[in-house]
Amino acid sequence: MKLALVGIIKNEAHDILYWLGWHARLGINSFILFDDDSDDGTRALIRAACVHWDIRLFHIREHSLNLAEQSHLKRQQQVYCDALNAIKGQFDWVGLFDTDEYLTLCEHKTLPDFLATMGTDVGAVALHWRVYGHNNRITTPNTPPFHSFTRHSTIQEDINRHIKTLLRPSYWDHEQWVNVHYFPLQKGRYVTATGHPITWSDSLGITAEQPEWSGAFLMHFQNRSVEQFVERARNRKDIQLTLADADFSQWNEVEDLTPRHATADVLGRVRPVITSGVVNALMQLQHQYPPHAKHTPPPATQSSSTFNIFALFPKEERLLGLKEGLIYDTDAAELNSHNNNVTLFLLQSRHVPTAAFLFALDQTYKIVDFILLDDGRLGGLPRYDLLPIVEQTAIALRQRGGFSRQGYFLSAPPKEPLTTNRPKADMWEYFTALPQLTLPTEDSWLTLPAFNLAEMLLRTPTITLEDISFLTQVDRHMTAWLLPLLAAHLEDSQARILHSYLGPFAPFIL
Repeated sequence: MKLALVGIIKNEAHDILYWLGWHARLGINSFILFDDDSDDGTRALIRAACVHWDIRLFHIREHSLNLAEQSHLKRQQQVYCDALNAIKGQFDWVGLFDTDEYLTLCEHKTLPDFLATMGTDVGAVALHWRVYGHNNRITTPNTPPFHSFTRHSTIQEDINRHIKTLLRPSYWDHEQWVNVHYFPLQKGRYVTATGHPITWSDSLGITAEQPEWSGAFLMHFQNRSVEQFVERARNRKDIQLTLADADFSQWNEVEDLTPRHATADVLGRVRPVITSGVVNALMQLQHQYPPHAKHTPPPATQSSSTFNIFALFPKEERLLGLKEGLIYDTDAAELNSHNNNVTLFLLQSRHVPTAAFLFALDQTYKIVDFILLDDGRLGGLPRYDLLPIVEQTAIALRQRGGFSRQGYFLSAPPKEPLTTNRPKADMWEYFTALPQLTLPTEDSWLTLPAFNLAEMLLRTPTITLEDISFLTQVDRHMTAWLLPLLAAHLEDSQARILHSYLGPFAPFIL
């Protein structure tokens, strides 16, 4: 069964990769996207995602559409009809969703499993909205919307009677158009997510009966945070949004944390996209700033002269585990039973002693990828400010970089994932840092190739873009992983240039 999603996008750099990862996880084979003049880096992110998923990206302005009629509704009609006509015969089913709509399956793990329950007499499946509120968030969160916005409206809310469609393209009546919610059929039935007949209201695309959320539905993050609502108002040229449209007093009545179970999986799918984008940026940088000098790796047997390593433990030296990519506080019994313990380490450069760069080793002392909730960064050595807590003989770590403007503290509550969401350091934000002169095997840290390369460049107090280009020649993926550390040693002007080359990928890694 071949499945596709068709959508129109505009300035979705913060969330587009999460949307793609969420639906790829459900079994979508292809994404057919029409960009409506995004200017926030959305297209660059999608181009990097094309390496990992089948994505067909079109720019509406450059597409062969008659856009003499510039109204938003007319543009939607032209784009959707053009896309559906073009893909006939290529896909069994097509979803027509916006990028603030996330398909949720209640009884099936994948969309092919769900659609296999629909008979050949079904031409379209109507998926009701479940509209989510702002969760009292003013600014844009660092985590995907399905993790950040956990409160939604009640089933009685009339807005939830809106539907979006999963359509068999071969059953579609291409000679008729109603709206983006309802697609007329030349044969077959329109049914609910559980296969029941639909009674439409006076408006096709809005059902007369209450929403059906038992089989499948669409999480609809229409407003998200106040900041995102304002951005949406800027992007919508066809309507004038007011504060009343934000419904700040609505859609927060019911809390559901279930979608958070997918957070680690989706972020794990997004991480390779970020790496691809960063590597591509490094290759472009290399053309503009070719290396001027060669560097010689130091002997792997010697100790580092440029950085210190500390083992990092939550308060009272509690142990840490790795579960589905998340580092979480746990206990020894659980660690031993699941064999998933890791050690979190802090790298401190002697040239930038107030900066802490975090990494983790598994039981075989190999570097492993991990996720810190609410951090937002998905690659490399995430940077934190190192703050001594003298009276507790401990340290606190405050986020530096990423999407965050507030600089929240890393926290390790008992039996929970490590999270960067505390505005001040109190109890679970205190960490113990124990010096580690060598690896646990008593080998030098420089036996790890990444740190051997880091030592090679850090032997000079200031790193240049030409030095980063040299390291890119040696190992581009390892350079991408080391980039937060290397960027901290650039002069301000060169750091700004690096940010410009990374573009929308910068907050995902630096």
